Amino acid sequence: MTRLALLMLMALPSWVLAQTKPEYVKKSSRAATAVATLASAGMPTLQGTWYFAGPFDNTDKAGFDTKFAPEIKFDLKDTFSGKHGARFGWVDYKTFKLGEVLNLKPLCPKNEFDSTIYLAHSFEATADVKLPISLGSDDTITVWLNGKMLLKEAHERAAAPDQDFATLPIIKGKNTLLIKITQLQGGWEAYVCPLLPDSIGKDIRDKFAKDFPVKASTSTLPINLGAEAEYYGITTFATPKDCVLEVGGLAFRPDGKLFACTRRGEVWLVDDPSTPTPSESQFTKWAGGLHEALGLWVQDNKTVYVVQRPELSILRDTTGSNKADEFLTLCDKWGVSGDYHEYAFGPARDKDGNFFISLNVGFGGGHQAKAPWRGWCIKVDGKTGAMEPWAYGLRSPNGINFSPEGDLFYCDNQGEWVATNKMHHLQQGKFVGHQAGLKWVKESPFASKVSDKVASGMMYDGQAAPGKTGPKGMPELSPPCIWFPYGRMGKSASEPQWDTTGGKFGPFSGQCFVGDQNTAEVMRVALEKVNGVYQGACFPFRRGMQCGVNRLCFGPDGALYVGQTRRGWGSLGGKDYGLQRISFSGKTPLEVHHIALTKQGYDITFTKPIDATLVKPELVGMKSYTYIYASPYGCPETDTRPEKVTSAKLSADGKTLSITGPELAPGRVYDFSFVGVKTKDGESLLHADAYYTLNELVK
Repeated sequence: MTRLALLMLMALPSWVLAQTKPEYVKKSSRAATAVATLASAGMPTLQGTWYFAGPFDNTDKAGFDTKFAPEIKFDLKDTFSGKHGARFGWVDYKTFKLGEVLNLKPLCPKNEFDSTIYLAHSFEATADVKLPISLGSDDTITVWLNGKMLLKEAHERAAAPDQDFATLPIIKGKNTLLIKITQLQGGWEAYVCPLLPDSIGKDIRDKFAKDFPVKASTSTLPINLGAEAEYYGITTFATPKDCVLEVGGLAFRPDGKLFACTRRGEVWLVDDPSTPTPSESQFTKWAGGLHEALGLWVQDNKTVYVVQRPELSILRDTTGSNKADEFLTLCDKWGVSGDYHEYAFGPARDKDGNFFISLNVGFGGGHQAKAPWRGWCIKVDGKTGAMEPWAYGLRSPNGINFSPEGDLFYCDNQGEWVATNKMHHLQQGKFVGHQAGLKWVKESPFASKVSDKVASGMMYDGQAAPGKTGPKGMPELSPPCIWFPYGRMGKSASEPQWDTTGGKFGPFSGQCFVGDQNTAEVMRVALEKVNGVYQGACFPFRRGMQCGVNRLCFGPDGALYVGQTRRGWGSLGGKDYGLQRISFSGKTPLEVHHIALTKQGYDITFTKPIDATLVKPELVGMKSYTYIYASPYGCPETDTRPEKVTSAKLSADGKTLSITGPELAPGRVYDFSFVGVKTKDGESLLHADAYYTLNELVK
């Protein structure tokens, strides 16, 4: 052996020396297969002793950001003072299992709500390796390896496999993996499963991926922010030091100035918001002393309607001082119990001058609709302030608005009774799914017309839930017009806002834009009516905002103004709050403009002509799935099926691709992938994914 060959051999990882050809060892489960295959290569498997320490406190969600002792220093000999003064140390987690959703409640049976727990595993490695792992949590999750934070996600959800992913930069020698799970109400769970690293070989990883595919429905796709910025630029507003702009509402005055109300109970006025270089001096405090203002509607330059937690208020500047000096209550007829989760959103105003407000259910102990009309949309007479219960079954309806056609829509957030984020057409007397609000049906105008009990347990497409003897048939509710697949299309939907700019904002005039408060992005929705029922597709649009997107508002300049906050709810982005502006560059991207259902399939229309030589059935990747209508927090995509495209035909103008073949069924989401679509000059789609919610078949 030459000296060079010897040096090269010495440089190889020890697991390569011990096992030059790792084996793919297929077992009955993903975790068992990963462990056996990693072991064949001499790599860490995450098997062995795991420990837990808890409960620490999580009252008011404070545990997520609090640095408790285990994340400051890890020592198995340490003892801690936890929730309610409990004393404990690290305990052997004897029932821990990789690749299973673990119920953490039995570990802390006396403190199962509003609590925090840590899981830890120490292990030896014979060489450096980057080990990917799959994670799930109920609710939030934070992950460290050797004291370095790798993941921090402020979720509120039921745990499932493949909700989050991390790559462990394992070093030769001793390593410590630390996982923190904070819990609110309901379940308390965790999921951990090792995957296979790149260094184990592509052939083995391909076999593993084929036998145990990752559920893409919960993973986060790569973000090409540079490409998005080429078409839609972002401008960030500088705010004064005394302005905590946690935006709860945005609206323009007739004179072109912008109002922003905040979660801190203030209203700020922004002068000349369309200026290319926004500055701190543009902001003036117009009002204060409100109770968590989460929406506003502007009547004129001196009059603003604001939704506070307990009431709809009228604020006026009667003296011309550019500050509100008159505060009036228009309506305070809905209930407030003190539950932190009892937010109030709106107001949306119809052509007759009536206001519509969406009321959050609670999230503390006891019934979620403790106070009257929680979980309802209410109507308020704009002149008298009289209140009328309008629609029910809402959970966390963070954003309500009228379309240009005069129809009322709202977006709801994943949680109990809500499988994933969704958008609904709200209609008088209609039930949209969350059962807490059923408590108030008997006191509503619909008491003699609807039931206060609704069956559950079936899938949204009418099948019985898998593995159960639950009822079949479609759920007795008004279905969402849009389901937003969790993770790929945000995690906490906020306000729907329609583009009425007449083309100033690009090629999507008349379509709807929806913010996401967790993933700090804006999504796009293209609706259609089939048999008088709304349905349609949602698409990624613009990501990479500085903070969670809570409110949207189109300006006279045709730009989209984005109000932001992350407090309590958590979000991507490096800021806690703020205001940004998205502007169209004038250059049209290649995108799916909209998708229309046909009798045999779909018509997919693009913003530009596509290359006809590429058109074939295989150009469109498709699958479909549904969700279960049930009470647990969230639901993974269920009954996922591949959908075969049998024919594809391009229109004469090259913009509309008509496909046939997929099995069409109401109550399902059709998941499209257009990765190979390009124009004749080679331009690729800016976003290659789309998700169509089907409620009605074309007759």
